[in-house]
Amino acid sequence: MRPKRIIIILLLSFLLSGIFLSIPTLALTVDEVTRDLMCTCGCGEILGECDCDVAARMVVPIRGMIDQGQDRNQILSYFVEQYGEKVLAAPTKRGFNLTAWVIPFVVMGIAIGVVYFVMAKWVLKGKTRKKRERVTFIKRKRRKK
Repeated sequence: MRPKRIIIILLLSFLLSGIFLSIPTLALTVDEVTRDLMCTCGCGEILGECDCDVAARMVVPIRGMIDQGQDRNQILSYFVEQYGEKVLAAPTKRGFNLTAWVIPFVVMGIAIGVVYFVMAKWVLKGKTRKKRERVTFIKRKRRKK
């Protein structure tokens, strides 16, 4: 009876510890939000790293929204409505911005393909030229005999 209790206690503690470890932290901090926003003073820094008055004024509503229980997306949406998408530290991945993310990789792939086929053509052209020179050399040698 005693070993069964020990096994059950160990299994329950193992399961409960896994549950507590898998629960994400729900508290949103000002630093987490300011990492996703740019300062609008023109310095080009992320809001959390800028020390100007504009940055300090932008952090105040963030604190208030967090206290009201708003999540990161709601806060970012508020700032996008106020300042436009230029306030985001990274552009969104939809609409025209999606093409801005994808096009460089597509162009790079096409360029690599073109370079590959041009190089293959040059190599093939060089091999056929050498083959023709070899054949003509052998024919000349036979004619001389």
